[in-house]
Amino acid sequence: QYLDPEEMDAVIAHEIGHIKRKHLHFYLVFFIGYIFLSYAIFDLLIYFIIYADPVYRLISSVGINQDTMISAIFSLFIIIIFFIYFRYIFGYFMRNFERQADTYVYALFPSAKPLISTFKKIVTTTGQSPDRPNWHHFSIKERIEYLNLCEEDKTYIIRQDRKIKKSIAAYLVAIVIIGGIGYNLNYGETGRKLSNHFIEKILLREINKTPDNPYLYSNLGDLYYNINNYTETIKAYEKSIGLEPDNPHVLNNLAWLYAACDDKNLRNPERALHLALNAADLEESPHILDTLAESYYINGELEKAVSTELYALRIAKKERSYYENQLKKFMAAINSGQ
Repeated sequence: QYLDPEEMDAVIAHEIGHIKRKHLHFYLVFFIGYIFLSYAIFDLLIYFIIYADPVYRLISSVGINQDTMISAIFSLFIIIIFFIYFRYIFGYFMRNFERQADTYVYALFPSAKPLISTFKKIVTTTGQSPDRPNWHHFSIKERIEYLNLCEEDKTYIIRQDRKIKKSIAAYLVAIVIIGGIGYNLNYGETGRKLSNHFIEKILLREINKTPDNPYLYSNLGDLYYNINNYTETIKAYEKSIGLEPDNPHVLNNLAWLYAACDDKNLRNPERALHLALNAADLEESPHILDTLAESYYINGELEKAVSTELYALRIAKKERSYYENQLKKFMAAINSGQ
């Protein structure tokens, strides 16, 4: 009831501009972009929170449960990232999409004066300040000023369109780069190294707190073994066995390392057999019996290697082809007279 027909047409033209310029499609892209951003940085946040010494000093000083504090800090980081992304990045595009929709009036009408008068009526009827800032719209004063510029020089319409195209292109490039970083951090070699580094630091810090915990040394040995740091693997496993001699997992892994390590300088056949026998006494699993058979083999006890591997093959339910190949290797050694 406050708007003239020309003003109503101008408002409708503004809304048509949103449709024609496919702004809603871009909004969907921005939400997907946030998923990419989250995918790329959330693991880094977890590593930072767990690893950062200042965080642990803060937890210790306030006396709050560690898990609760880490969860609270992680949630705070997520909220901050969410706020920055939608308030500033998403807000930037929303404001400029609104301005582009304003200038779309010129695609349907020769002048935007009806839209300008509509904005002025909004100020008059609502009583709101024309300078009032808004994160998703330019202020009414700014919108009127830009339309007045377009009235005087239509190239401002083209400038706005170009600005949005360049901004979208820059955003898409950034999202592709961020997505690539996220993929590399989660599935690539860089991510694997980074993850191993943080896990190592965490384990070493926990060992410093509880140096008599054999499971920490066991986990540290597993980590070093997976990254082929065999010297440190041996040190960690030996320490774990010193604290808990009856752990078949550690006994077996260290026995295998001494028996079949890629670095032959680290092999220790006698120690391997001793550890493998202890592991087999504690647990008769196929993989443990296979380690024992390998230990017999490198010590020249080929008959025992064959009989042990036969037993491992008999009780194995998975990867039977591996045990069969091991058995063929031991039989070939006997047949060749080694």
